[in-house]
Amino acid sequence: MVLGLPQLRYRSPWVQNFISGLCVGASAGIYVALNLLGAGGGRPDAAQVVQVVNATLCSVWFLSSSFGGSILNKLGPGLTMCIGVQTYAVYVGSLWYYDETGKRGYPYASGPIIGIGAGMVFITAGYISTAYPEEKEKGAYATMLMNLQALGSVIAGIIPVIINRDTDTATGVPRAVYISFITIMVIGGLLGLLLLSPQKLTRDDGSVVAVNPPRGVWEELKSNLLIFTDPVLLMMLPAFFPAECFLVYSGSVNAYLNNLRTRSILSFIAVCLQIPAGWGLQWILDRPYWGRRKRGLIGLTVVAGPMLVAWVWEMIRVRNYNRNVLVTDPTDWDEPRFGWIFVLFMMTWVFCQLWHNIVYYWIGALTNSPQKLTHYVGVFRGVLGAGEAVCFGLDSIKIPYLGEAGGILLFYTIGVASFYYLGIYYIKDTNYTKVEEGAVVPNHVLDGTGLTQGQNVEEIARAASIARENEAKGEKTSAEKVTANGDGV
Repeated sequence: MVLGLPQLRYRSPWVQNFISGLCVGASAGIYVALNLLGAGGGRPDAAQVVQVVNATLCSVWFLSSSFGGSILNKLGPGLTMCIGVQTYAVYVGSLWYYDETGKRGYPYASGPIIGIGAGMVFITAGYISTAYPEEKEKGAYATMLMNLQALGSVIAGIIPVIINRDTDTATGVPRAVYISFITIMVIGGLLGLLLLSPQKLTRDDGSVVAVNPPRGVWEELKSNLLIFTDPVLLMMLPAFFPAECFLVYSGSVNAYLNNLRTRSILSFIAVCLQIPAGWGLQWILDRPYWGRRKRGLIGLTVVAGPMLVAWVWEMIRVRNYNRNVLVTDPTDWDEPRFGWIFVLFMMTWVFCQLWHNIVYYWIGALTNSPQKLTHYVGVFRGVLGAGEAVCFGLDSIKIPYLGEAGGILLFYTIGVASFYYLGIYYIKDTNYTKVEEGAVVPNHVLDGTGLTQGQNVEEIARAASIARENEAKGEKTSAEKVTANGDGV
């Protein structure tokens, strides 16, 4: 490294995470910006149609993410990411088509298509950001991923701000916006082909990032199903469920209350603020002078406190809103009432986005096994998609905003409590002291242990084989046995 920076090599995990983040920014980042314009980017009178499409998207997303780890392990990161990103272009094209013609067939068909693709994108990106870094870099990789997604939203957000800067009425999204978004998505999908599997990458100290023992289709699917019996994963489900409900809620309230240029500026500034906020959280999560448990718990407190306060404030704000009464004087950015709307929107958006960083950090802190992380990340994105689907469904029938905000607050509260429990009792300062399937200990960590990297890889391969045999028998994995006996690297 030079000045503490990683080496800029194509086959380095840092560069691969950067490429992955660009792909997410070119797909999910634009999707977020489009939804924050209100009604999924369509005109306000198209809100119900787009909500139904998004509910379908998220329902399929639940299945594609929950079992997408098997797809990723068979196709590899490059092809999985490329296919996934291209489905976002199909989705944006369907919204453009609907805005132009008012016909619903194409948008309805795009829902399950992008649902499959979203699972492929986020399983790949989440896997890379949790399995490729060393333990001391987990926060940095999660921050890079989320900030590059935010950068995509910034770019996607500034386009409508510029185009609509002189428009103070509630109108649909211009054709130029759709064309720009689709172009970025196609390029981003092709960029995904540059992603490599971990066994083809090396860290700066020369060690391989991970090994990926080959598995048959049935063996891979069985491993995916068995992850749902993991008690640690089950405890995290309440934290996963509300993770993107705020996107649905914020986009809906934004469209209900504000005109188009106000919606545009709110979404643009929110994603801009998310980037420095992510760096601040990374400073806590990767601070070398604190133990990993301390870093995690402090980071959790810094994010959870303002986030829960924001949702209580949100419930107070919307308690008298009537969704069945059309707002005839939507808020403009030059009105005095815009000030408090701005503050609350920024709090809700920024801290709910940082919640993703916390989730990725927690997942990465619990295990170093790339195979296990694949399934953990898949379930996270799947359950997140289920929560978003429920929120889209409820929003499409115009549930009172008070009830919608209260439900989101409830799940966040349970999730925060479960993460405190896991942080106190399950997160260790290192997982390198136990043998985990596919995980390779960095060379600089092995120094002084008496082991060579070759012995380390052989031990990993042996443990992986034993783990799969015991998995079929329902016995303890070899990694658990090694830890229980006090042995390990």
